[in-house]
Amino acid sequence: MVAVNTFSRANEALQHDLAAYANTLNSIVATIPQAQALCDQVCKEARLAEALLAFANGPVVSEISQIVFHLGNLWPYREQAYARTSGFADEIAEARRLREEARRGALLMARLGNDGLTNEVITCFDNIAVYLEQEQRLLETCHSRIRPHTSNMDVTRKRLRLLAAALDARLPVSPAQQEALRSYNAAIALLHAWESGVPLDASGIEVLDRCLELLKATDGMLLVQLVDAA
Repeated sequence: MVAVNTFSRANEALQHDLAAYANTLNSIVATIPQAQALCDQVCKEARLAEALLAFANGPVVSEISQIVFHLGNLWPYREQAYARTSGFADEIAEARRLREEARRGALLMARLGNDGLTNEVITCFDNIAVYLEQEQRLLETCHSRIRPHTSNMDVTRKRLRLLAAALDARLPVSPAQQEALRSYNAAIALLHAWESGVPLDASGIEVLDRCLELLKATDGMLLVQLVDAA
């Protein structure tokens, strides 16, 4: 019975972890489009600044144009589904760094004078800085939600391996045992590269939901058969 309780607790904990992680993904999936929209606004402002700078003259215009170029190429992953669970530290750092670049661009632009074109470009930089700050806050929220699950990944993999090994070692081969074993191995296969993460989009949630279905379907079968084998 001790072994049965051990396996039952492992299964329950695993289901709880995956359910919590799926819930976290749902919240992040709802947030990411907002961050993407802010990135799009940054790119639009950068394109406007670039168009305005074509009419500017001065010793720092070239440097300012280079800043605008980098601002327009932010977050290269913004149009792709994330496929990792390591958090958003890189994107947060990028937003912070580019915001400082936008502020630097505004200061450099101010050296060119106080005409209408100069002020328009400064407005572009100011808007970019605001959008990047808003994006950073959104990503920090996502990061705080995903990190607890990131630190728990190794335990999740161990629990999956434990339950699969228990079925394989303690129960005689039978159609039911083989079906249960296939379910756990399928769950392991779905999350085999958890270090890289599951996609942070609807397909990632489907992966976790599928794992939960497999574990719930196998849970009762596992306990009944282990009791019979005791």
